[in-house]
Amino acid sequence: MPNVRICVCHPNEQHCQEIIDSFKEQDPDLDLLAITDLRRASEMIKDEKAAIVVVGVDAPGDPTLRTISSIDTLEEVDPGIAVVSQQPSQELLVACMRAGCDEFLEFPIDGKELADALNRLYRKKGIVQQSQGQVTAIYSAKGGTGNTTVAANLASMVAAALGGDSPCCLLDLNPQFGSVALMLDIREFSHSIADACHDAERLDASLLDSYLTRHDNGVAVLPAPLELDEMSDVDPANLMNVIQQCEDLFDNVFLDLPHSLDTMTIAALDAADQVFILCDMMLPTIHNTKQVVEMFKELEYKKTKLKLVINRYYDSDEISLQEISEHIQLPVYWVIPYDSVVSIAAVNSGRTFKDVDESSQAAKSLMALSHELAGVPAQQPRKKKFSLFGRK
Repeated sequence: MPNVRICVCHPNEQHCQEIIDSFKEQDPDLDLLAITDLRRASEMIKDEKAAIVVVGVDAPGDPTLRTISSIDTLEEVDPGIAVVSQQPSQELLVACMRAGCDEFLEFPIDGKELADALNRLYRKKGIVQQSQGQVTAIYSAKGGTGNTTVAANLASMVAAALGGDSPCCLLDLNPQFGSVALMLDIREFSHSIADACHDAERLDASLLDSYLTRHDNGVAVLPAPLELDEMSDVDPANLMNVIQQCEDLFDNVFLDLPHSLDTMTIAALDAADQVFILCDMMLPTIHNTKQVVEMFKELEYKKTKLKLVINRYYDSDEISLQEISEHIQLPVYWVIPYDSVVSIAAVNSGRTFKDVDESSQAAKSLMALSHELAGVPAQQPRKKKFSLFGRK
């Protein structure tokens, strides 16, 4: 796990140490500091630059709730806050959430629940585990923005750039209208993302690998289920587990998300290291994107996690990139030019933009972005040679 400072707050020294011991059982290398003087908690958390704060709370009227509220309003630091309770109840959970806590754990602490909670906090606060693969979520606030097209192209191009056995995988998380398989011309597959989620409790590298469909371009794919209701009973925690398993196997994990912001989508967004927010040049999409970005801020996603990608860009006298950026209140991270001819040909044939026409501006933009994601130098365009018999 990342090497971050974790402060544990509880007025009872013995219980504070018991919480620390539980964390140490999960990871002996965790950097933990006990704080028993709650009057100095905020000051110490600020001085220590704590990334995570754990607070022991045992009743809705517990004074430690005020500690959570004071930590949540600190301007100098923005730690993730987890509550540990010996006497959990629905009333206490609501009180803690209102005070500003992000995670709620019952004492004695279950090891898997602790690991999952810490992982969610790391993701939410932008603390990336370098030993794992990078998770990129592709999200758009409005249908028809090219979400799946961009996801499929980036995954394919990253796979081509990296090569090897485990360059990247692509998960289709749209349970009703997922079209990743169609976009990649995958005619047959034996397992879907729903199967992996249903088997999340026993999922290991070997089982996950058997569920993946390998495309000729190197991408490992978990398509959307064929039946609409197969994901209806899936717990978001199971989806988080599947994504984490993919991180352990692949250098890059791409998530093609639906446009709705339900619990499953938010779980996937929490798991992502970065979120590519796709927006086109149309006013309704820009309006919806602004609203979504405001919701992401309420979810406390760091701005560095959110990356605005303008898809289908064209020069317009009516609206500029700067105006879009100012309205949405995010800098433009990447621009993918509009090319309807290449796009239609690629979608209808199940090929990438590069395969259709690598000289198109849209293909060049996607290739450059894929090389940045893969961490490899961008390929220089191939110069055409001439001879007496024509171009070579």
